[in-house]
Amino acid sequence: MNDEQFKLLEKVNYWQNPPKKLSYIRQSYLNLLIGYLGNNLVKVLVGQRRCGKSTILKQMISRLLEINTAKQNIFFLNFELHELQWIKTHEQLISAIEYYFQQLKPSGKVYIFLDEIQEIENWEVTVNSFLSNERYEIEFFLTGSNANLLSTELATYITGRYIELFIYPFSFSEYCGYFDIAVSRESLVTYIDSSGLPELFFLTERHQKISYVSALKDSVMMNDIVKRFQIKNPKLLLLLLDFLMDNTGKLFSFNAIAKKIKSEKISVNVVTLTNYIHYIELTFLIHSARRFDLRGKKILEGERKYYLNDLSFSNFLQNTFDNNVTRRLENFVYIALLQAGYQVYVGNIYQLEIDFIAEKNQQIIYLQVAYLLHSDDVILREYGNLEKIKDNWPKWVVSLDDFSFPFKNGIRHVQAWELEKALVALI
Repeated sequence: MNDEQFKLLEKVNYWQNPPKKLSYIRQSYLNLLIGYLGNNLVKVLVGQRRCGKSTILKQMISRLLEINTAKQNIFFLNFELHELQWIKTHEQLISAIEYYFQQLKPSGKVYIFLDEIQEIENWEVTVNSFLSNERYEIEFFLTGSNANLLSTELATYITGRYIELFIYPFSFSEYCGYFDIAVSRESLVTYIDSSGLPELFFLTERHQKISYVSALKDSVMMNDIVKRFQIKNPKLLLLLLDFLMDNTGKLFSFNAIAKKIKSEKISVNVVTLTNYIHYIELTFLIHSARRFDLRGKKILEGERKYYLNDLSFSNFLQNTFDNNVTRRLENFVYIALLQAGYQVYVGNIYQLEIDFIAEKNQQIIYLQVAYLLHSDDVILREYGNLEKIKDNWPKWVVSLDDFSFPFKNGIRHVQAWELEKALVALI
């Protein structure tokens, strides 16, 4: 570490100039961080690349400054910045932090923010080293874009000393808040036709959005999967991702996916395919929903459904997804449930499908999703499947109908744009 490198640290920190005022505060996430402030646990924000983790860190820094934390007591490093490419190993990171202490001589507790920490080799050694050293009083805030990297290494080195927060792209309510528009059917349709990725909000032309999402997809594939897991067949990996993006909400087993890939004259074995899909899930681009047998009260192995973390990957990259509003709506409901903290399964009862079983804190909701309840057959299917469930947990049918249907046999109709509000009301 030398003075020239320290000047680069000064450039990316806020010792001279405060952070720029941010136009929209993601208050729910910020409140969670503020609630954990002062307990000395490592705060770890995990989520897909470009979902807004860095901005939340900066909002936390602004909050610390608002409560009169000294500027020199805040140290921020974003390892994706060009200025910090010389920090690649835990030794270099330790050197940078120690040099910071030597130069600024902060008094009292120091708040260290390490953004996209997975870019640093053996980063966990650095965090553990400072946590174990009584000479330092440090509160760490980390972000990362790979679930396996963080969960494995945190569990190994910092057991019991961290809090993990999952960060998603903008929810529908956040989207409406950002653009200062009413929560309505029209705004929801616009939302599911576009994206919750904040950087896309600044792009107006479709070709710009396509270029952005394509570059993001390539970055995740290369940096978070191919390089990290030493993938031998990147072409197969990309083909699998495209397949999953193009078939959201459909039941597939690994064997069925392998059979479909082989039909395209591409060689693949189920073990490799299973590993590749697992690696894709670790980047948070997709989520899998396993099946749950309501009669046997057990998880069913085999088939599962896949959903996108953000609809931009289908809306701007997949041609066959464009006109299927029902699939986009189902994807929206699934992610809204995850954002609300639910564990989500696909239900099975008497060979009938329940779109979602959502569980949180030993509380359950059953949900069916339909674009429109426009015929007796559709109403019979959506309500009839739920009527097979003989317990007293809430049962909802979610749709985009303008008209709100009355309760039917204890089953509630929820207009999709009111879903988040309905979930909050259950708390």
